[in-house]
Amino acid sequence: MKKIIALALALLLCAALLCSCGGRGDDVPDDMQLASIDGEPFKLYVPEGMSVNLDSGISSAFKYAPDEVIISARYYTPENPEMTLSEYMTYCAEGYSNSITSFEMTALDSSILSGIDALKMTYTTKIKDIDYSCTQISAFYKGDMISLCFYIPSAVSESYAETVKKVTEVFVICDKAEPINDEVVDKKTPEGMKIASEDQLEYRFYVPKTWICNSESGKSEAYYPESEKSNVTVTSYSPSEEMSTEEYIELCKENYAQSISGYNLVETNDTSVNERDAIEMIFESNYDGIGFKTKQVSLLYGGMIYSITYTATAERYNDHIDDVDKMIAEFTFR
Repeated sequence: MKKIIALALALLLCAALLCSCGGRGDDVPDDMQLASIDGEPFKLYVPEGMSVNLDSGISSAFKYAPDEVIISARYYTPENPEMTLSEYMTYCAEGYSNSITSFEMTALDSSILSGIDALKMTYTTKIKDIDYSCTQISAFYKGDMISLCFYIPSAVSESYAETVKKVTEVFVICDKAEPINDEVVDKKTPEGMKIASEDQLEYRFYVPKTWICNSESGKSEAYYPESEKSNVTVTSYSPSEEMSTEEYIELCKENYAQSISGYNLVETNDTSVNERDAIEMIFESNYDGIGFKTKQVSLLYGGMIYSITYTATAERYNDHIDDVDKMIAEFTFR
């Protein structure tokens, strides 16, 4: 279930620190906001009261009070083009049963998603020792399995029935956009690399030419062209009060322990970026049967905290670590 990508790590990665405002536009339903990443083969709309979380590379939204509720969407391209939707749902259920706590499938029924025949799986599990009722509605469209997922505490699941219904009704399946991949360089670009950050930013983020990026996307990010989409992002955080890198890392640890499924801190190390002191933290996570590994390197510059974050499935992590270390080594402020 390799590219169940998108439920992955950062479904709530940095949720308390890095959340976005949802998009508004003429096609957005009333009282809703767009919560999906550009280029995905779907449009996810969620209630305006939820916090949209796209910085992690996941189309998702969450709310913490009074209940911890998550809504997300993802797509998976089967390696076997003959895989049926029923086989896919069985595959998902097997993965869940082997990896998440107290998994119990309660139903698998026919459904409709964006006007397409679908299957709806409901199951229960425990997340941070809280009983959750979960729903996955999946449909097959142009070679991809597209899923809409809800994670709601069992004790309040009935009170969110209308939310589930509304989000499902306005969910749109569409054609997948082709990625924009440019090769912007400057006089200082290292050989074999290109720029993955906008020109007006205060730093340059260089990535190998084998990675996919769009320097004018508004996000400093790149991913490797494989089904798992191992990715690297650069984010900045402006603390309301003066904060050291050490304090920021401690804040990250606290938030990740609360919000990331299967979070396990592997190690932290002192390091440097652009001849500035930095801290590296490496941690593991597990979501819906997939193990992930993340390397985050953070540093203080001009009162801002900058983080270079590499996320990959556990089995792919070492495949790209040399490229990632090169990106970190060449990262520079202008």
